[in-house]
Amino acid sequence: MFTCNSYDLLTFTYYLKYFLAINMTIVPFIFFFINFIQAIKQKKKHIKFTKYFIIDRSKSLFYVLAIFILSFIIHSTLNNNNNACYVYANSNTYQLYKENYEKLSHMEIETNVKNQYLENVLMNKKNEDINTLVNNTNDSNNNDAETVDNYLHETDTNQLNRVYVIDGVFYYPGYVYGNRDTYSGMYCPNNPSQEGFNNPYGYNNYFYTRLTRFIDEANKNGYKITMSTQGCRSYSTQSYYYSTMTPGRAAKPGISFHGFGIASDLEFYQNDGSVCSGYRTDTSCPSMGWAHQNARNYGLTFPLLNASYREDWHIEPINKQKY
Repeated sequence: MFTCNSYDLLTFTYYLKYFLAINMTIVPFIFFFINFIQAIKQKKKHIKFTKYFIIDRSKSLFYVLAIFILSFIIHSTLNNNNNACYVYANSNTYQLYKENYEKLSHMEIETNVKNQYLENVLMNKKNEDINTLVNNTNDSNNNDAETVDNYLHETDTNQLNRVYVIDGVFYYPGYVYGNRDTYSGMYCPNNPSQEGFNNPYGYNNYFYTRLTRFIDEANKNGYKITMSTQGCRSYSTQSYYYSTMTPGRAAKPGISFHGFGIASDLEFYQNDGSVCSGYRTDTSCPSMGWAHQNARNYGLTFPLLNASYREDWHIEPINKQKY
């Protein structure tokens, strides 16, 4: 299930839900009601039901059945895929979501925190008070500012994978539908070592430097962590993941930070050298616990820890902006 973090998307699916409901209930009712009245009128006038009358009614019935079946298929597909916007949206939830969306849109809150708050509203889960949320986020942002200051010297206007860095901020193209130049994964290097990269995987140079320092420090503290060798994920590879994995599990092709070389999937290990299991926590997997606690000291963050599909291994730079 994907996070329903767009007011426009929720509005569209909210009205779509009621439109489909009308097609499956009211439209057939109106059809049969009208035909029932017509039949009564025919009988009162002692007019026989000619084959032309029956054929004409049958054509109308065909269109009504087609609308019903198509609406039913769309309704069933969205329900079975647990589309959050579609499944949970009702009149009361929609109004509550709208109110909270408008409040949060005027507040300086991290996007992933805002999205999680709105998702909880949609699913009727308990949330923190908005003022408390803002205060906590401001405290976090202050800590982030101290971290980012350590990386203000990072500046590289060469567009590696369409990303450039100025004063420690990673600038990446904003996705525009139909403009493939803005899609991630379209410019992954064929031979990174000969194309200006400081690593053989295709990671952005400064992201790779942060990640290397982070992993080296983990090793010094007795925690084994490794980075993915897929430094820049191609558009075709992301398309494959998107089409074969559970809906909402993989990012839409063209928007994944992996395709810009500024994201990595880490592997965490136990003290005996074995890989931490899938059912792990920061306590049961100490290397992961260390990573989550110390990433910000290296200008890195794990943005998907509170997502609908929790990814405790996905790491990115803290400071990113679209251009």
